[in-house]
Amino acid sequence: MNDLTPVKGVRLLLITLATSMATFMMVLDTSIANVAIPTIAGNLGISTDQGIWVITAFGAANAISMPMTGFLSRRFGEVRLFTFAVVGFIVTSILCGMSNSIETLIFFRVLQGAVSGSIAPLSQSILLRNFPKEKHGMAMALWSMTVVVAPIMGPILGGVLTDNYSWSWIFFINVPIGIIASILVYVLLKDRDTKAQRENVDYIGIGLLVIAAGSLQMMLDLGKNNDWFQSNLIVGLTFVAILSWGIMIIWEWYHDNPIVNFRFFKQRNFLVAVVVMCLGFMMYFGSTVLLPLWLQGVMGYTASWSGYAVAPIGILAIVSAPIIGKLVQKVDLRIILSYAFVMFSIVGFWRASYSLDAPYSYIMMPQFVLGAATLAFFVPLQNLVVTSVSSDQIANAVALSTFFRTLFGSFSSSIVTTMWDERMEFHHARLAEGFTNANQSAMEFIHQMGNNLTAVNGELTRQAYMMSTTDIFWMTGILCLCLIPIVWLAKPIKTRKLSSQKSTTNVAVNID
Repeated sequence: MNDLTPVKGVRLLLITLATSMATFMMVLDTSIANVAIPTIAGNLGISTDQGIWVITAFGAANAISMPMTGFLSRRFGEVRLFTFAVVGFIVTSILCGMSNSIETLIFFRVLQGAVSGSIAPLSQSILLRNFPKEKHGMAMALWSMTVVVAPIMGPILGGVLTDNYSWSWIFFINVPIGIIASILVYVLLKDRDTKAQRENVDYIGIGLLVIAAGSLQMMLDLGKNNDWFQSNLIVGLTFVAILSWGIMIIWEWYHDNPIVNFRFFKQRNFLVAVVVMCLGFMMYFGSTVLLPLWLQGVMGYTASWSGYAVAPIGILAIVSAPIIGKLVQKVDLRIILSYAFVMFSIVGFWRASYSLDAPYSYIMMPQFVLGAATLAFFVPLQNLVVTSVSSDQIANAVALSTFFRTLFGSFSSSIVTTMWDERMEFHHARLAEGFTNANQSAMEFIHQMGNNLTAVNGELTRQAYMMSTTDIFWMTGILCLCLIPIVWLAKPIKTRKLSSQKSTTNVAVNID
């Protein structure tokens, strides 16, 4: 990798803006389509289950292409690859918005996911290469804000565009953002690209990655709608995923030029960072998925008001960005991460006190508080990842860690939605057991409901979902506390100021 002098001033600000805009655009697209699926299905004359493939196609293609970022950036250069990915995302977004059949929409969503897999990892690598070392923490804080805010804005923006314009605009909105980001990146960084290297292509590794990542992502996305392992499709996808992952790990581990470099896991801090990132993100993302489900399905909120209730997390996340950016350069990262998990746990227990009578303000407040801890989770982990590898391997390492984080987010979504329904059925059965002629309170309740057993069952279901929701929030609070000891398995990262006779140099980051 080229040893370049860090950028400063307005140019650095514009580079940060451009890479953040591109990342925001890509992450936004992972959630913005979710709320539009019923509308897309209705307009294209298909079922909602078929419409789910619009999400699955993008997720599977994105999961396959993301781990290849390191190899592709070495072959073509980081700036060229990043510009190509953003331009490709613009073109495929236009094609998605112009689609008039489910077949063409799914095809272009596959292309969109495939070309955009490099955007998030490369945006981090580009920022770190151009920021002064003493401001790397700030760079990661600014980047992490996009990862936090974009998934929240997705459902809100998707609902507004779908309701007031058409579903096509959830794709067209990417165009102006992408154009600005790609032009800025190319103009500002075309003379600061990494050197392209010609190297042998691991075609077997690519093939195994396509099969392994694709089958696993499809299994996670389609599992719930197909009753999981009661379906031959899900059983088959699971078998293919396990077998191909096993073969790929062995093949790539011993390959001289692997597509996916699993040897990063020999670095203790990288291993700890990825494990904590995956498990912590499961708790974080699981709650993010559950909250709108509960608000809309049980509390009767509209999609827009559900989004407004979730959105306050972004306020303190933005406010805390410069604070966290400075702290990661001065404070033991394990302390910051421990603080984040304590706050996550407190919010989990707080949410577990929700009830069917909870006002909007009470539902919103934990989201507001959570914003103070979100960047304290993301930023130190990203720092652990990038300081575990050499500078020329940052893109590869970030791509691999981001891939696993995204994958465990899919795990979390599947687990939470399934558990929510199963716990509801459990609580519904327990509540129904009490409705006997001998139970005077139950008989009075039935009378109050006008002896309408359908209405009674509906209220029982609502109560059961409420109890299921609190169960899951309690679980996330407990599990977040359990992750704190794992954080302390990482080696401490210390910052030392090196001085010379003439001036004080940049802060050097060392792993003891």
